[in-house]
Amino acid sequence: MQQQPALAEKLQIPAVRTWLQFRWMRYFFTEDAATGKLSISHLQRRAVWIALAFMLQGLSTTDFNQFTPFLKSFNSLFPIALMIASLFAMWMALRPSRSQSEILQDKQHHTSPTLLQRLILLVAFGFAIGGSVMMIMGLVQSFSAPQLTNDGTSLDTNAAILLLEGRNPYTDSNMLDLARKFVILPDWTTPLRSGQFANRFDYPTLTELQSVLDTDMKAGTAPEFESKVSYPALSFLTLVPFTLFKNYNVLSFYMLSYLALVAIAWKVARPELRPWVALLSMADVPMWSSTIGGNLDVFYTLLIVLTWLLRERRWASAICLGLAIATKQIAWYFIPFYIIMVLRNYGMKEAIYRLAIAGGVSLAINLPFIIWNAHAWLAGIMAPVADPMFPLGIGFISLSNAHLLPYLSPNVYTVLEGITMIISLIWYWRICKKRPEAAMLLA
Repeated sequence: MQQQPALAEKLQIPAVRTWLQFRWMRYFFTEDAATGKLSISHLQRRAVWIALAFMLQGLSTTDFNQFTPFLKSFNSLFPIALMIASLFAMWMALRPSRSQSEILQDKQHHTSPTLLQRLILLVAFGFAIGGSVMMIMGLVQSFSAPQLTNDGTSLDTNAAILLLEGRNPYTDSNMLDLARKFVILPDWTTPLRSGQFANRFDYPTLTELQSVLDTDMKAGTAPEFESKVSYPALSFLTLVPFTLFKNYNVLSFYMLSYLALVAIAWKVARPELRPWVALLSMADVPMWSSTIGGNLDVFYTLLIVLTWLLRERRWASAICLGLAIATKQIAWYFIPFYIIMVLRNYGMKEAIYRLAIAGGVSLAINLPFIIWNAHAWLAGIMAPVADPMFPLGIGFISLSNAHLLPYLSPNVYTVLEGITMIISLIWYWRICKKRPEAAMLLA
């Protein structure tokens, strides 16, 4: 027994500091700390994939024409490649765990982070600096004059004003009135393929948008621009308290929504993962850009996250889902995934109960406007798919925007979307018990 300490001392291997390895990194890469089936270090390595996804998404919004003008139309391939890589990175973070033996083997052979993981961590801090600057900008702008940087926010704010005046937002909304009331730049509007923009698919230039908007202001009609309130009622009902006090700067609401999302993540995360929560919340530059732009997505995202986090509680989860689908149509895509999650974990009867609660909440919020004018309400919430909008995006459609491929029939895109949806649902059915949060990617 006296010889054992001496033997242990001989067997100790001095720690070797590798390249880009710093002492502070131990807050992000914990070694040999096991809880349950997955080690903390294993979960922290999954966070690296999320960081990579954020960075790739941020890069996908870059204007590559400024850096590689000689590639011309082929520049559209960069955003697609970056977005596909981002989706893959998110899948690597959310995919079901491997077998226990593989995890144990991983712990034995990868007790320290790889060079690539350390490098991604360092780059994430660079993105976090950019996110911090955007957060400060958002906080300053929250107490400044109103800056409605997209037509969705401006139409919703105007809808809240109309409602307080006793007018129906779904019938009385008008882009020209909005342009006279607020400072609206042409690129903050949603142009339609009608009027002077009819019979074309290429998105108008800023010069064209400004020229047509000026002409419409003189003519008193604007068929080329979306004027409808295009979201369910909760999108603008949440802004009524602001307009009630004549405060048309609603940015603080979306800032608070994002900060609430971060606070919830901090609360539910394990202590060893909280440094990652803080870092990722700041490094998510696309989310900060969307938030300070007054984008409604951050609010419905908060509700959807609560829907999944509270899935063990029938009423709380279903009410959050009802509020989400009463806010924006994109939340509707989560409904079939929620049904699958409830079916697989709690059974058919529970799924029916929860759908009834969520549907009741959403209907109760929108029912007054349906009774007020059902046709106008339906035309408003269906506007994103019914009105002749321009094809735009950073996905498959960007190849046609760049004229690398011809524009296809709308039915082709509908079929492709339907096939993707079916594959995603089948995929989620197989993995939802192990990875219920995978809906955040697949939906």
